[in-house]
Amino acid sequence: MSNWTIYIQNSSLGWDAETAIPRPNQDMETKYVSNVTKIKLANGSNAYITPETKYSKEIFTMFWASTTSVLRTQIETYIVNGDILKIVTHTGEEFIGFFSDMSRVWFSGIEDTYDLQVSFERVE
Repeated sequence: MSNWTIYIQNSSLGWDAETAIPRPNQDMETKYVSNVTKIKLANGSNAYITPETKYSKEIFTMFWASTTSVLRTQIETYIVNGDILKIVTHTGEEFIGFFSDMSRVWFSGIEDTYDLQVSFERVE
């Protein structure tokens, strides 16, 4: 399994390499959502208004099964600090944004491991 490279944005808006994270254990849906608005005209026909911002890149989630405390602490630190990150996947795709939330599920009756789900909000 290939790891994903993480870079953190520094004060001069450059990128500093961080510790890599393991590739998530699920498929990710990365959506673009149109901001075009349909309105009804007085004659009953439709008109479409396109604002200056034509679309947005929606938040996506990542899931890891049986995570380590190192990964959980790393992502928690990014959230607490409000760090802007660049994630480079194993295929070279880049995502720039920040982790907006993290949910941990502890299966205490099975074994002492956590599953982890985080949301990543893209800014570019």
